[in-house]
Amino acid sequence: MNQNGQQAAAPQLENVKDTALLVAACRAMETDRPDALIRDPFAARLAGEKGMALMSAMPAGKEFMSYGVGMRARFIDELLTRAIGEGVDTVLNLGAGLDTRPWRLDLPSDLRWIEVDFPAMLDYKVGVLAADKPHCHLDRASADLNNAAERRGVFQLASAESRKALLITEGLLMYLPAATLRSLAAETFADSPFRFWIFDVFSPQLMQLAHQGTFNLIERLRPETHIKGRDILNVVSETGWTALERRSMIPDPAVIGQSRIAELAQAIGRSGTPPMRPPDDGASGVWLYEAQR
Repeated sequence: MNQNGQQAAAPQLENVKDTALLVAACRAMETDRPDALIRDPFAARLAGEKGMALMSAMPAGKEFMSYGVGMRARFIDELLTRAIGEGVDTVLNLGAGLDTRPWRLDLPSDLRWIEVDFPAMLDYKVGVLAADKPHCHLDRASADLNNAAERRGVFQLASAESRKALLITEGLLMYLPAATLRSLAAETFADSPFRFWIFDVFSPQLMQLAHQGTFNLIERLRPETHIKGRDILNVVSETGWTALERRSMIPDPAVIGQSRIAELAQAIGRSGTPPMRPPDDGASGVWLYEAQR
């Protein structure tokens, strides 16, 4: 209720920052589960009132979205661990948003982690986590990735003191114009310290299933020339990057348990979508790519 006693309007996704708040709220929701796929003790604070309200106001699909964000984070955590084990000394996290891996993961203290995002996002996160110490060496850089000079500046920052660098673009590529994605892939492949790249891809069908009533709102936040699904893999591969491993987003009973599968099916049913196994297009999931020069 507002001060006039009227029902307050439900919050809406208005910009990319709001999507970051919603994703943090999803991690908070997942963390509260006894069978959580990940544990993120910082997520609720970062989501704040608006993020939690956005989650509460979702017309349907909370369970599936919590699963999707949790599973994506878990897969990236696992692939990150693999890459660090293969000698990665620098992580460049583009469009870092409200990611908390430097705080919630037991990372090597000498690992160099660079977060890149718009100044307002970085400032917000610094304010919320001011009293919390990351487990690795953390740097921040503000940049608009659509600006060639700023984009190349952060690549130079990461590669200047690195022997083997990893690029992470979680939940980012679908928000980039096609030209920016092509340039990002080509420029990092040409920069020899960049060895690995972790990113996620979702087909339009799986996106619609996961986001339900918010799908059209999210679509409106994307540039007209954004690239979807398998086409992202094609662009990345055309620049020379090679796929090493894919983790599928399709629910696996061995990973999440039969009860979670049943819960997801019920959630889909409540949304009005006929019960179905999410479409496996061979592309959706979390990918680890390598620059095999």
